Amino acid sequence: MRRNPTLSLLALASIGACAQAADVQIYATLLPFLESVRTTGATPAGLTPALGGASQVPGSAYTGLDLPSRLRITSGTSNLGFRGAWKVADDLQVFWQIENAISPDGDAPNTLAGRNSAVGLKGSWGTAFYGNWDTPYKFPLLAVGPLRGLSPFDNALTANPGFNVPGTTTQSGRVNGKADAAFNRRQGNSIQYWSPVWNGFSARVGVSVDEGKTVATAAAPSVSPTILSGLVTYAQGPVKVSYGFERHNDYFGLSQLGGNAGATLTNKASSDTGQELVASYAFSTGTKVSAVVEQLTYDTDDTAAGALRQYKRTNWYTLVQQQLGRHQVWAAFGRGSAGSAQRNGGAAASTDGLEGTQWSAGYSYAIAKNVDLFASYYGMTNGRSGTLAEFPPVGTVAPGANTTGMGLGLLITF
Repeated sequence: MRRNPTLSLLALASIGACAQAADVQIYATLLPFLESVRTTGATPAGLTPALGGASQVPGSAYTGLDLPSRLRITSGTSNLGFRGAWKVADDLQVFWQIENAISPDGDAPNTLAGRNSAVGLKGSWGTAFYGNWDTPYKFPLLAVGPLRGLSPFDNALTANPGFNVPGTTTQSGRVNGKADAAFNRRQGNSIQYWSPVWNGFSARVGVSVDEGKTVATAAAPSVSPTILSGLVTYAQGPVKVSYGFERHNDYFGLSQLGGNAGATLTNKASSDTGQELVASYAFSTGTKVSAVVEQLTYDTDDTAAGALRQYKRTNWYTLVQQQLGRHQVWAAFGRGSAGSAQRNGGAAASTDGLEGTQWSAGYSYAIAKNVDLFASYYGMTNGRSGTLAEFPPVGTVAPGANTTGMGLGLLITF
């Protein structure tokens, strides 16, 4: 029998790689969720900023259109991943991870390396890597979920300004779209460092570099879109508290919130910042309480007369979980303020009706150690000009429209 030399070489390479990285792991999270969802109560056409609507929402946006009730299957944070590491010195390991977004329902995304993926080094001094990874600012928010830190619908209230900005996003840089204003980010072109734990304290810092830097022309300035993200955490026993800070340079998030287009000769730079406090306490009775408080601020250097130059809002969110053996019940509630806005020259800027609330209640049953069956009823309620949406959204939410849904799902991890 003739042997294929190419296959033989591949087999030898595979054996060598497995020997070098003996702890290679395959892991996955599957989270299909069947639900009935719709929007209701959209503000009727005719409202304008002059008649009491928010200054950042044009009159043409008030359509009064609601999205009809439908059944859908979502995949939440479903993923399939591969990771491994090997020791190269007494206090040094090389590690890698490739995590892929998958959709058990057959919808997009099914993306290679579309989730947390990296290559790096780790030791007693900490962990450092290059990759596409959840920012330090996002990291503590991942624990504020009722299903093993997950949720069939992500918390889309905190780290979000509304205006149909996605509740969570994966980007490698500025895209000149709604995602530029999101603070719940998995960010590519990133470098991160995670410290070891010292007496309960730990820290993370990340930088997404300015790969998208542009060249100045007669019609546009040079911009350097970068993201700086940091986190300090204290965890001891049942207590966990984190403070996160993130800054987006030249992402022009305000242009997605009613401001002028960015990267123009009159709008040459921007700085968007987020500050958050995330805390949780686990009681011995099986009760866990978690809370998030944050402030988002969007600033621009726009010099045009009367231009919107700042929008600021405060969001908060709470989750209470009760574990009873294999059973769990939970309830969550949060509110985003209407915020405040400023224009050049001191012109009036109203944010009336931009507020919103998110709520949910649910039950889960642990069929096995790594399998949960769950049911949930949830919603997002907007003020008359608000466009906060659940994630994944059922569609583009009209000002004032409220999203409600209920459904049954399954969580499998391995």
